[in-house]
Amino acid sequence: MKPALVLLGILVLATGCVHRAVEQKTTISPDAALRSIFQQQTQGAFNPVTDDRRFGALQVRLKLNPQDFAARLELAGVYENYRLYDEGLEQYRESLRLARSVPGDNASFAEKAVLGLRRCAQASSRAREAVPLLEEFLKESPSAISWNELGLLQDALGDFASGEIAFREAIERDAKSDRFHNNLGYNLLLQNKSEAAEAEFRQALALNPKSITTRNNLGGLLARRGDLQGALQQFQFSADAATAHNNLAVVLLELGQYEQSRDELVKALALRHYFAPALSNFKLVQERIRDRAGLQKPGGVPPSKSPAAVVQSKDPEDRQ
Repeated sequence: MKPALVLLGILVLATGCVHRAVEQKTTISPDAALRSIFQQQTQGAFNPVTDDRRFGALQVRLKLNPQDFAARLELAGVYENYRLYDEGLEQYRESLRLARSVPGDNASFAEKAVLGLRRCAQASSRAREAVPLLEEFLKESPSAISWNELGLLQDALGDFASGEIAFREAIERDAKSDRFHNNLGYNLLLQNKSEAAEAEFRQALALNPKSITTRNNLGGLLARRGDLQGALQQFQFSADAATAHNNLAVVLLELGQYEQSRDELVKALALRHYFAPALSNFKLVQERIRDRAGLQKPGGVPPSKSPAAVVQSKDPEDRQ
């Protein structure tokens, strides 16, 4: 954010990096443009860089004015929207450079550049080169959001001690942000500082009781501590009972508590008979139990490592 904590990350951090680029006005209607794109995609001939008119229009704007913040950020967003993360990263990097070098109040542009830089750096596995960029930016323009994004990058690299420092700096500047408290809590959890992590999760919930992300994080922590009822209550806050039992079962499965995991899946299936994730997990936990029994015999085969099926809560936020 090992092995014991991987599932928790899947459970609450799977929301992808989504950036909605601002649509560029053109002479063609949006519906006609979409029909044209879909037709090209169907024919296997769609190339976003050459066939999406926004790229050409934005590049013309940047040739006329290389310091056009809005155009550069929009271009970065379009690249990101097409999952061209390397190209998006370069545009966000240039936006951040402009924010530092061009006179004027560029705080809003810088914030968008920082957020996009972190998203694309993680998505393209280039977090290591993005960290010094943010560290240098923070020397001149420290902000809560930038410290938070730096912490996320450092966590992605496994440098949890540095990540903790960054998150605490973010909270120092904005103590009322439930997101920052949640992120610090998750960082502490990754360091096996469970009591401190719980305190941060509960502080985050005191600030925002509706945060599904934080409740799922706290639920996972409580399950690992053995407080299954407390964990179930947290999971049920944002999901129906069958989903909550399934997600608790997944945590127990990852902990190697197969029989308890199976019991939770039985409860989930009693509530919803044809619940696909629970059915898949029930098959998986049975395989793990058989694998474990086989491993105890001479010449046994190591257990299967197939991932469990987790039901995601429809939460508009992610860990960030």
